[in-house]
Amino acid sequence: MSQSELDATQRENAKLRKINQALIERLESGAVQLANPYSAFEHSVTLAEQVRERTDALNQALEKLNTSHRELTAATQIAEQANLSKTKFLAAVSHDLLQPLNAARLFATTLAEQPLDDRPKSLVDSMTRSLNDVENLLRTLIDISKLDAGVVQADKTNIRVAPILEQLSTEFEAAARHAQLRFKHRTCNAWVHSDSLLLIRLLRNLLTNAIRYTKTGGVLLSARRRGSKLLIQVWDTGEGISQEDQSAIFEEFKRLPNADKAHDKGLGLGLSIVDKIAKVLDHTLTVTSTLGKGSVFSLEIPILDSAQVPVDNQNSLQPSHPSSLQGQHILVIDNDATICEAMSQLLTQWGAKVTTSLNGELLEEEMVRSVDLLIVDYHLDQGTGIDIAKRLIADRSVDVPVLVVTANYSQTLNETIRQEGYSLLHKPLKPLLFRQRLRQLLG
Repeated sequence: MSQSELDATQRENAKLRKINQALIERLESGAVQLANPYSAFEHSVTLAEQVRERTDALNQALEKLNTSHRELTAATQIAEQANLSKTKFLAAVSHDLLQPLNAARLFATTLAEQPLDDRPKSLVDSMTRSLNDVENLLRTLIDISKLDAGVVQADKTNIRVAPILEQLSTEFEAAARHAQLRFKHRTCNAWVHSDSLLLIRLLRNLLTNAIRYTKTGGVLLSARRRGSKLLIQVWDTGEGISQEDQSAIFEEFKRLPNADKAHDKGLGLGLSIVDKIAKVLDHTLTVTSTLGKGSVFSLEIPILDSAQVPVDNQNSLQPSHPSSLQGQHILVIDNDATICEAMSQLLTQWGAKVTTSLNGELLEEEMVRSVDLLIVDYHLDQGTGIDIAKRLIADRSVDVPVLVVTANYSQTLNETIRQEGYSLLHKPLKPLLFRQRLRQLLG
């Protein structure tokens, strides 16, 4: 039975209860005054019969309601189990799905950086955009399923916002240029208590939406203090959102009526994910917009007291000067030969000396001692990349930065990597962010 049928049955049940109560009150009060005793007796019999009929109808309605409730409960349990199974399936296959996509992105980046004629370059650009669409759709489906199932929890730490905004600016300056838009960012040296990975995903979705719905003008990413709060805002000069649409844009599968359907490959889940992540983080998210002028999405986060800010970092604002990859020796460990080949070609093209190893096998001690950076996949055939990194560092007495690459977004893994002092990037790797992180680790 559907919810509407169940609601109708409940209304009927309430109506029968009122009728039954009214008949009983009339019978008990003797409110109806008749001319003779026989008429009074006859009326009482009639009322009693009506009460019996109404009582039978009420009991039947109650039984129907109970049956409907049991059916609805069973259907709800089946739906919840199906949703949980879907989430477990997507979580289980996400690594297998993202692995070949990651390899394709690495090969495409290597090819795109080659000196090509106009026609091949156009084909490579089209291929890259298609890979981006696939990645965005896949990541969106995985994100929304995990958020709906409640398996995403915030892993909050004290973080400085400036490096996060610098990282996002590096990513989206290129995207804005490709869309022939201006991109600016303003930051401040503020510390907040948040989950850096979830915060980046939230802001990345807002920036992606801003560029997608802006045809002329530009996008601004800014952070500024407002009393005891930090206000992070994404401004755009797009077509804006009407007042009636502003209350619905965070709903799932909601796409704005002014979206460019020819180029918008989204599912209408971007802002729904943003809203869900903001609730997980317990940060306040608001939107203001004017049709024809643009929109502003604002995220409000409490600023940490000075006593909570790490002393060594209180005056730190500028990121470390990025180093060149030229001549740096990078060791890549993965359980996929295709990934090893793609990594080798891309990193070699960037000027690095690259050694690859399947699952950390056949590594010579002298070679390991010359390594400047270790890149490990978390999922290996035997153990994890973290295990391999710890063993190499301990056994070979090498002290090098470690970058863990994975499709696993679990908070437990994030905490483990942080405790080991390693860096983390998620698959599929974004070329600009990947190169920037390598330079930071080698700087």
